[in-house]
Amino acid sequence: MLSNDVKLVIWDLDDTFWKGTLAEGAIVPIEVCKNCVITLAQRGIISSISSKNDFEEAKSNLTNFGVWDYFVYPRIEYGPKGKNIAALIEEMNLRAENVLFIDDNVLNLEEAKYYAPGVMVAHPEQILAGLLDLPQLAGKDDRQLTRLQQYKRLEKKSVERTKSSLSNEDFLRQCEIEVTIDYEVEKNFDRIVELANRTNQLNFTKRRLETPKAIADFRNLCNSYGIVAAIVRVSDKYGDYGAVGYFVARRLPHRNELLHFVFSCRTMNMGVEQYVYEYLRQPLVKIIPPVSNPIKCFASIDWIKEGTGAKGFSLLKSDKELVLLGGCELLQLASLCSNRTSEFVNVVRKGIPTRFDDAGFILSDRKTLAADRIFAKLRYWSYEDAIAFDKSLKSSQIVIVALFALFWDNYFVTNSGVKIRFLIPHLQSYLKKYPYWFVKNFRYCPMSFEERLDLVSQSLDRIAEISPQTCDRFALGLNTRGLPEKSRGFAHRRRYNDILRRYCEKRGTFTFVDVEAIVAPQDQFDPDHFNRRGYLALANFISDNVGEAGRKEPERNVVGSYRRILKAMALPTSSA
Repeated sequence: MLSNDVKLVIWDLDDTFWKGTLAEGAIVPIEVCKNCVITLAQRGIISSISSKNDFEEAKSNLTNFGVWDYFVYPRIEYGPKGKNIAALIEEMNLRAENVLFIDDNVLNLEEAKYYAPGVMVAHPEQILAGLLDLPQLAGKDDRQLTRLQQYKRLEKKSVERTKSSLSNEDFLRQCEIEVTIDYEVEKNFDRIVELANRTNQLNFTKRRLETPKAIADFRNLCNSYGIVAAIVRVSDKYGDYGAVGYFVARRLPHRNELLHFVFSCRTMNMGVEQYVYEYLRQPLVKIIPPVSNPIKCFASIDWIKEGTGAKGFSLLKSDKELVLLGGCELLQLASLCSNRTSEFVNVVRKGIPTRFDDAGFILSDRKTLAADRIFAKLRYWSYEDAIAFDKSLKSSQIVIVALFALFWDNYFVTNSGVKIRFLIPHLQSYLKKYPYWFVKNFRYCPMSFEERLDLVSQSLDRIAEISPQTCDRFALGLNTRGLPEKSRGFAHRRRYNDILRRYCEKRGTFTFVDVEAIVAPQDQFDPDHFNRRGYLALANFISDNVGEAGRKEPERNVVGSYRRILKAMALPTSSA
């Protein structure tokens, strides 16, 4: 008789919930109805009322029966039931297909079906005896009545909104809405599965997790490289709505897209979906209709604040200005660490990969860079990028760098002295298309391993000099796991880590991030990248160490100092 899972049961009262007609005299409660309402609430299924009676008199009797507090949004008035039921469903942000209406009057049942197409209806004689045994009303264990309390809060909010003379936006501004992102996907996995399979109105991507294979594939997806996944929690002055949504996004240099974007109907019309979407930098998303609301409903949102939970909206506990410089691995940290970032990380511009982890980008004299016409013709990082980097550093509160790419590829110098690290594909392209022009204007700059280490220390010094003294700075080490121990790559990575660690300990201006000690081996995606859990571990380390970084002023003559360190360690000076 029931075609869908039930989220809401709407009860008639006279000759349905009790025997007799309230307006005509004495009534007798039906015990099975009372037991059904209480048991359904303990399963997370909500009950409401549609009855043509005096409100206060009906409330008094239901209170005496001990069930009034189990109902939400009661419609007890002398008006058309069909219209009331349609309005009730809309106010609760539910689909009619997930609502069951029980009434002893067949005309009322037909009227409900007319005004709320899709609603399920039943006569009490047909359904009451076996109501709790129906699979569509199995629900899930909620003996704490969490869902009932959530709808009670929504009801209170709805009543105040109706009475208020404020505009919709002004009413939302006084609601004190807070959003918290929880990246602990594993701890919330059951809730994610529930949201994926039960949510329809705000399931923008319509990806379900209904089979063991789908769930296993989803786990694998969440633990892949380039994936950011999280639960979304919402609260306001009316109470805590709990975990009401989740997202899974893939963020790579050439692509930022949403794979899952799902919210409970309890967040509808609050602007939460738009707020999270804009926080994620409006990634590509293929919306599968139908959805009740578009992602963007408001011109702007200024009424939602970062959550004040243990970690807040991001892992850095507050919206601190974060500057990142390095390779694509920092895209993952940027997504986890802060919602105010300046990212100088791998990007693709007009189909051409561009990297900023270049000693020339950090160290080049800005006036020389601006005047160098040859450099300006390159399709690479620009003078404007360099100025933006300096400006971001000056206002930064946290800086995260990964400079190990300074050891790779080839450096060239323009005639005016601007140093540039050319990626192999770029170099091959220029030599093939414009060989004479390139040879005329660029000079190869061979460098030993030691000289490249000097570039790293100079770059770190430069960043420390520009950024505020109170800034927290973090330098990522290199991973050596998975590389043959006798290979040159393994030796260079280990030596880089040793030098970087010593730099951080001696200078006190950066905190060394030992990726091998922080990230578990099973969370390694390849020698240079980690899965989602690995980057979450790194982000948590950075979050836990904000405020612990040293405040020492940079020492001078760092090149000479590190030449002596290299000599003491008997490191070779062969080319990188």
